[in-house]
Amino acid sequence: MNFKILKELSVIKTLRFNWRYFKWNGLKLPVFVSKNFLLKAIEGNVEISEYKPDLIKLGFGSVGIFDKRYDKGIWENFGSVIFEGRSDIGLGSKVSVASKGKVYFGDRLSITAKSEIVCNKEIIFGNNVLISWDCLFMDTDWHDIYDRSGNITNSDEKIIIGDHVWIGCRSTVLKGVMIPANNVVAANSTLSKEFKVTNSIIGGVNKVLKDNIHWGTFSK
Repeated sequence: MNFKILKELSVIKTLRFNWRYFKWNGLKLPVFVSKNFLLKAIEGNVEISEYKPDLIKLGFGSVGIFDKRYDKGIWENFGSVIFEGRSDIGLGSKVSVASKGKVYFGDRLSITAKSEIVCNKEIIFGNNVLISWDCLFMDTDWHDIYDRSGNITNSDEKIIIGDHVWIGCRSTVLKGVMIPANNVVAANSTLSKEFKVTNSIIGGVNKVLKDNIHWGTFSK
């Protein structure tokens, strides 16, 4: 554990979280919780791929435009959260899962800061997903809308984010969205539908802006 993590770590919150979900499992403490992360509801259940220290970090990191003293993260879980590897849920980020909700975090997921996940049904993040700050993922409208026959017209729909997807800052990903692997979502986008493209930049309101792109390490 490096000094920065140790400095930001809340021992009490870390012990409380790991005891509630894993009974500490030999004091391996796979989840580290920062001082700035509020454990609002540690209900439901959490599953992890393996028991080893520092596998998942909640509320750590530093971004110049945010203030660690005031940008607090929130954990509110009444459903199921599954971590399939290493995850960093950064400074000021919020995770809210309803009783029937399921959130899957793939391996090497990184949320830079202050993003929000609101799940009432199912949200799936693949492996090697990078999420910038001020992003919102929401698979529900929370309030029902009915047609004249009394049928609900806005039912919850799951969100699927494929492997190796980069989502730019201040993007909103709404129910029913599916983003295949190897795509980039441009900053300040609003997405509300399923996409079929790969190796593309998606942006604006449900538009494909550019094809045949690569991001991250690229070897010719």
